[in-house]
Amino acid sequence: MQIQPPLQNQDVKYTYLSGKLELEASSAEELQHLISKVVAATKKKSVSVIVPTYNEEGNIARLAEAVSSALEKGGFSDFEIVVVDDNSRDSTPSIIDQHAKAGSVAAVHRQGIRGIFSAIMDGVKAARSDVVVIMDADFSHPPSKIPELLKKMAEGGFDLVSGSRFAKGGGIQAPFSRKFGTVLFNRLIGFLMGGAITDWTGGFHAIKREKLLGLSFTHPAKWGEFDLEILYRAKKAGFKIAEVPFVYSFREEGQSKSAERLGFLVGYAWLYGKRALQLRFGK
Repeated sequence: MQIQPPLQNQDVKYTYLSGKLELEASSAEELQHLISKVVAATKKKSVSVIVPTYNEEGNIARLAEAVSSALEKGGFSDFEIVVVDDNSRDSTPSIIDQHAKAGSVAAVHRQGIRGIFSAIMDGVKAARSDVVVIMDADFSHPPSKIPELLKKMAEGGFDLVSGSRFAKGGGIQAPFSRKFGTVLFNRLIGFLMGGAITDWTGGFHAIKREKLLGLSFTHPAKWGEFDLEILYRAKKAGFKIAEVPFVYSFREEGQSKSAERLGFLVGYAWLYGKRALQLRFGK
């Protein structure tokens, strides 16, 4: 997950490309409406994997291939990988367009708007299926676990199946400072939030699309703290929730030294801690 620089004032524009289908819109809602017409005239996908990107040229092609392979081996057909790119400065836009023209990816390009959580939600709005999977582009979430999330959802009738690093069989492969901070803060956040959820900050989920779109989110997100609100709102709304263990792997490509600095870890703790308090004790 890459941290994005501040955005200069620009007109908002969405461009969508999937196979021979090309769409343009001035808002996510307009794009959602246009795609709904396409779905009505064709058929829904079996699942939509939502991947937000910013400068992921070292990962995104390999990830698309790995996700496709995992879903095909898992018995899922006619799926889509919705890549939502925030005007990356590297070759990510051209890479996802190449895959989109080949039909393996639905590429959503956003101009004049930026942010990890809004990118995810815009991808959900652009999805052509009833179930969405949310994951990062950097292989921290293993594509091989996607079929397990989906089968757990189908077999148990769950609304949300969350990947957990802290359920039995899960784990974290990362530098000690990052691992220690993640374990400590997740425990503190779990204490504040309550309930049976073991991993509040994993960011790896399979969710029923309409259920997710029906939730009301009130807090803007700078980084991954949006995950707290997804899980908290889902729990409060009475979602039937399950967890599947997975092993988190630190970035394979584009790794930033800042992720191991004290300043970064303090900022990480502040963002997540503040969000937990806002949700637990706010309105």
